Amino acid sequence: MSKARKPVNKKKVLKVVLISLAVFIILNLIGAAVGTSTSITHPKRDSYTDVELEMKENGVWGGFDKYDKEPYIVKGLDGYELHCMKVSAPETKGTGKYLIYSHGHTSNMYSVSKYCDAYIELGFTVITYDLRAHGENAKAICSMGGYEAQDLNYLIEDTFARYKDVDILGLQGESMGTSTSLNALRYSDKIDFIVADCGMQSLKYMVHDMYNDMYLYPFGTCADIGFKLLYGIDDAQVSGIDALKGKTVPILFVHGGDDNWIDTENSIDMYNEAKKYTYTELWIVPGATHARSRQVAGKEEYKSHINMFLTNADIIKAEALEEAA
Repeated sequence: MSKARKPVNKKKVLKVVLISLAVFIILNLIGAAVGTSTSITHPKRDSYTDVELEMKENGVWGGFDKYDKEPYIVKGLDGYELHCMKVSAPETKGTGKYLIYSHGHTSNMYSVSKYCDAYIELGFTVITYDLRAHGENAKAICSMGGYEAQDLNYLIEDTFARYKDVDILGLQGESMGTSTSLNALRYSDKIDFIVADCGMQSLKYMVHDMYNDMYLYPFGTCADIGFKLLYGIDDAQVSGIDALKGKTVPILFVHGGDDNWIDTENSIDMYNEAKKYTYTELWIVPGATHARSRQVAGKEEYKSHINMFLTNADIIKAEALEEAA
């Protein structure tokens, strides 16, 4: 005769289920804190060859091979070495116009190729560089525009010291590079204009927006904690929109209309903030996804918008722009 089964203790089963569920949720929240902050602060680096192939496949390498290139190293924050390159052509010599380009997350200095033709044709000598933790630079913590903005300030100072003919100095940023360029306004008063392509208004906003789109609202807060506890970064302080307050540097905001990584509203919000203090323009490129505005619009249209912006902001006389174009 078989033994009678013990009745199932439903309360005990429910307790086990609830504890298991709580552990699962906690582990996922910890995973969000560690995973998100680590993936951003320790980017997977694209090689120079990778970026060159990407630019060529996207049809934006342009005439980069024909320009004169001068590599050099500049010491940034705490002596951190930045690999840099001056890109010039006969038409840029003696103009006094310089442009510093800051690339996006995981990329490197060679992604400047997509913008180089436009600026060279406008008479700008272009300076491109690997942001910290990218390209050929040493290992470091990437903060998406915090430490990087301070590095950029050192590069700005070096540019004036190295090239004695600097008359106009502009910044072109892309994604993380835009965050870097805007946050540099905190440290430098030597910037004449900024072209801010597909930038985030703050690191905290970007992370929370990403998780909110997936309805994982608490995960953004966990990522905030991860940045702070693991890497000493306050993601709310890496804020381009806050850096704009009270600044009079003219800014052209560019953003892809179909950007599904950093929403277009980031540039719209920053444009609305910047116009309280300075001349600014906003160009939404229809059909462009993240960091694809130059590719979708084409070189001539991108250059034309820079032309109009610099003219309207009274950075360069209209006659000079027409001649350069």
